[in-house]
Order: sequence, then structure tokens, then C-alpha cells
Amino acid sequence: MPQPALLAHDLVRDLGGRRVLDGISLTASPGHRIGLIGENGTGKSTLLRVLAGVDEPDAGSVTRPADLGFLHQEMPFDSGSTIAAVLDEALREAREDLAELDRLGERLALVPEDAPGHQDLLDAYGRRLELSQDRESWDADRRAALVLDGLGLGAFRHDRTLGSLSGGQRGRLALA
Repeated sequence: MPQPALLAHDLVRDLGGRRVLDGISLTASPGHRIGLIGENGTGKSTLLRVLAGVDEPDAGSVTRPADLGFLHQEMPFDSGSTIAAVLDEALREAREDLAELDRLGERLALVPEDAPGHQDLLDAYGRRLELSQDRESWDADRRAALVLDGLGLGAFRHDRTLGSLSGGQRGRLALA
């Protein structure tokens, strides 16, 4: 199945009374690289934040692939945070999926099939199951470990603080 493109149409974004983006449109096809070049203060970071869904445009629209990620220029964690805290945040959605499936499964086991609300519970379970499958939630921890290994961070203890990592190591952790 082909991956969807990142599409932006007629984006407008004002910051502090100044128009930073004015009528930006683009199509970023999957598998292709794009360079974004410009002077400081011209809106490059703002555009990327809007494209990633971190910020909303004042006008225009963005259609993004479900697996689109955003790498912050600076990690949104303080130097005292641990690798484990970063991983917990990165894996939060997958872990929430699994916990919700457990909760719904336990409730389904207690509610007879002919009882009111059983079908609603079953529907909720089905929706969460589909979302979990799309996100590959059951495999998230294993995939995270593989990525950390691939970026040379797999041997680091997860209780290690970000302040003890080099800038390059923090950058690789952010990528992971």
C-alpha cells in the first residue's frame, strides 16, 4: 500500500503580530528528501512545526501521514531527565493502547453479551485494537531497543541522565 504524502495548502501563520508564513503550499512525497534553506527568523522552524502538527496554522490546511515525526531542535527534557523518561514518553501511546485493551477486555469479561452496553464495549475494544495494530503497539519496546542499538545507544543504562550524554548522543536519542 503506498504511503500518503505530506500536503500543505495555502498556510498562513502570524507570530507576535508578524506574518511568518504567507500562502505556503507544498507536497512532500514519501521517500524523498527536502532541503529547507533560509536566513534566521524567516519561518523555517515555524513551517516545520505547522507541518508536523506541533503548531496550528492561522489559515490553510495540512494533511500528514499518520507516522510523521518531528525532531525538536532542543530535546523537550531537562538535563536531569533520564533515558528511561525519554523512552517512556516516546512509547506512551503504545503503552496506553495496551493498557486500554486490558481494561476493556476485563470489562468485556464481566458484562454478559446480552447486557446493555456490551456492544458499545465491544466496539470500543475493536477500535482500540485496530489503532494498536496500526501503531504496532505490542512490538514498540523491541523496536525502540533496536533503534537505540542502531544509533549506538543500546548499551547505555536507562537511568543515565541526559546531562551526562554528549550533544551528539542527545541528538541520536532525540532521533530514536
